[in-house]
Amino acid sequence: MAGNGTVRVGVVGCGVVATAYYLPFLMDYEKADLVAVCDLREGRAEACQRLFGARERYADYYDMIDKADIDAVFVLTAPGTHVPFTLAAAEAGKHVLIQKPMATDMRGARAVADAIRAAGVKAVVEPSSSTALDPEYALLRDLVKNGVLGDVLWFSLASTGPTTYGPGLSSNPYGQDAFYAADSGGFLFDLPYAPTQIVSVLGACKSVSAQAKITRADHKIVPEEEYDKFLSHATDPRNANYWDVVVDLPRTQPVKMEAVDNAYSLYEMADGAQGACHVGRIFHPVLPGTGGGSLQIYGTEGNLLFGAGYMASIISTRTELLPEVEDDGWFHIRPRGDGSKAKWPQPTPGAFNYYHESSRHLIECILEDREPIVNVDWGLHITEMMAGAIESSATGRRYDMTTTLDV
Repeated sequence: MAGNGTVRVGVVGCGVVATAYYLPFLMDYEKADLVAVCDLREGRAEACQRLFGARERYADYYDMIDKADIDAVFVLTAPGTHVPFTLAAAEAGKHVLIQKPMATDMRGARAVADAIRAAGVKAVVEPSSSTALDPEYALLRDLVKNGVLGDVLWFSLASTGPTTYGPGLSSNPYGQDAFYAADSGGFLFDLPYAPTQIVSVLGACKSVSAQAKITRADHKIVPEEEYDKFLSHATDPRNANYWDVVVDLPRTQPVKMEAVDNAYSLYEMADGAQGACHVGRIFHPVLPGTGGGSLQIYGTEGNLLFGAGYMASIISTRTELLPEVEDDGWFHIRPRGDGSKAKWPQPTPGAFNYYHESSRHLIECILEDREPIVNVDWGLHITEMMAGAIESSATGRRYDMTTTLDV
């Protein structure tokens, strides 16, 4: 470790998620020392070195692993690289933050978990949103475990991505390798937020039965050169969110969807709860007030609902278990933040920012030598819920989970 209680960090992947979220945090966080940035597109690495103050830049990831004096690697590249890049980092004794997904199949996920354990390094597996890293999810899990809902009968969740762009803008506006290529895992593996939220509230998953397919093969995206142009002109490292620009740029580059974009899963949880989860980004706008597919959980003694202007709300016959009950009969958790409506997916200012909190969590776990909350065991289970859906769809049979969690 570097002196004065800091962790030396190298970042591979200077794409949108890096410049919007991780690099600005690492630049400012007193316990992080941003040593190196790396990207195959040298112009991106050069721009990130200029903007965020990294001392070194690399075009070859393995050169950075071999030569840079770093303690930890942030793997922020396209999903197809996550397994080999993480294996190389672990072999070199580097701690790792893995942007979602951990892997797109169980063989890769298990290889990552085995390597991390063998090396004795720390790993945070994204996303950490909707996990116990957020105290409000820890509270909800405790309430459910203590019986505030009674026996959970069923739940539903639809994770479709942003609905603010209007018809024809339902898919990612950029990123062929990240979102459309076969080794990206498609929209299912881009949206592990759904199984993460389910597990964080209801505990481990026991089985999955699913239908998964490609619904829309042809898309158009904004050419990659537009991001390079954006970075070359950027001057404010705290205002380098390409999302604020790309949603308004013309999509002129044709791409093929080569991985699942539409998955419907029936999850059976270890405690007996059953529910449906849809993941995709093919949709039409809904009428205001009709709902957008937020997680809803129904039990014999109460209901837990996300949305409707609140982070989450519970109504229960077991009012003694609730922290408080308002005049309408519900316990409400209000959303955090300053009330502004930031463009998706920029977190609302003041709200839980998982990119920042994951970075802080990994660095603190390294310095304090403790196991991260969203570790490889967590990543294995969430990955299996998605990989199991693919296998169930292919075989026409229920997939029984081989991993579990004590949540």
